[in-house]
Amino acid sequence: MRDYYEPKFLAGVIRKTPGLKTFFKRRFFKNTMTFPTEKVSFEFQDNKRRLAPYVSPRLGSETIERDEYSLKTYTAPLIAPNRVITNDTLAQKLLDEPTWNSGMTPEDRAAKIAAQDIMDLQDTITRREEYMCARVKQDGKLVIKGKGVNEVVDYGFENVVIVDAADRWTPTFDIMGQLSTIAREMSKDGINPDMLILGADAADMMLKNERYLKLLDNRRVEIGEIKPSELENGITYLGRIIVPGATFELYSYTEWYPDTTDLDADGQPKLKPLVDPETVIIQSSRERNSMLYGAITHIDKRGNFVTHMDEYVPRSWFTENPSQKFVEISPRPLPMPHDLKSWCVLKGVNRCSMIRLKNVQFISNGRIFRTGEALPDNPTTRSLVEKGFAEIVADTPKKSAKAVKKSEPDKAVPTQENVKSNP
Repeated sequence: MRDYYEPKFLAGVIRKTPGLKTFFKRRFFKNTMTFPTEKVSFEFQDNKRRLAPYVSPRLGSETIERDEYSLKTYTAPLIAPNRVITNDTLAQKLLDEPTWNSGMTPEDRAAKIAAQDIMDLQDTITRREEYMCARVKQDGKLVIKGKGVNEVVDYGFENVVIVDAADRWTPTFDIMGQLSTIAREMSKDGINPDMLILGADAADMMLKNERYLKLLDNRRVEIGEIKPSELENGITYLGRIIVPGATFELYSYTEWYPDTTDLDADGQPKLKPLVDPETVIIQSSRERNSMLYGAITHIDKRGNFVTHMDEYVPRSWFTENPSQKFVEISPRPLPMPHDLKSWCVLKGVNRCSMIRLKNVQFISNGRIFRTGEALPDNPTTRSLVEKGFAEIVADTPKKSAKAVKKSEPDKAVPTQENVKSNP
């Protein structure tokens, strides 16, 4: 009988198995590099803009310095899911097997189970790699937390803007002005952004923004177009906008993942969006990064250590008591950005802080808000904070990178007439 868990057979199944389609890895990390050790290295180069110097013909040419680069080395994290097959597994009917007189032997079931196990394990690895790429694009770092491991891979990415209340997206905020400011800042580093990846809430607010929709409705000047269309795996193409300094293609990504570090009341991982709902990634579609794979070392059946320099390394082993056979696929992937200045991330673009009234009552649209009540964060209630009538309940984080353009003040601000002091 053929051993369907023999490494060469498993490797062949992996090569022939169509993997899940992904967005971040396929679009931005499709260049693959393998290394002969667990550690992987990559060079970061800081490309500076220079003008060729003017010189006198009597003095000759002028020496120009080369761009500096830095070499960084990381230990690629190990991913190692496995499946186990037992006598009970082979004795049970398969999902698509006829209930009676199927004619399928335990050996036949073993072959089908082996192929399905490989596909399932490969799918989990693909989802993990997509998650890693998504976190790198949003955080500039990876938190590696699992069985016996708790580490952080920090690439030194600094272009993260934590948007404060004055710059958050609302139906009246100047979103296009903010994007234009950021695009011009990025162009100083030689980056021409042309792509926006929006979380679900950010995409909703973009399509509700009055300034954006008004500009789209101007038939005399082509500012952009809304053209939603469904792509694979939760990707929606929203259309195109033109701002001073850039033309952006808009995408929304609503893929989900089970967060094994955050469990619900039943002990099950909570489902969370792959792109944070209030996050916007601003970057160039021409950006190309790499997915690096460290080496995997196993002990073969003869007791020798063997190092595999490959993306995905399968192996199998068994125990006699109890009778079990295991199959495992082990990669050591690490997404590696080539240029840390090639993208920018806005976080919390439409997060709502709460404003709490102090020793006053506030009348709005016929409703009376009393002392201690919470109000949504908007320009009107912000004016109460400025006048000392209210306070911000939650701390508002400060920007950690380049400033973004502030919105124009809202004309509908409260007056002394609609603010009453408590007796």
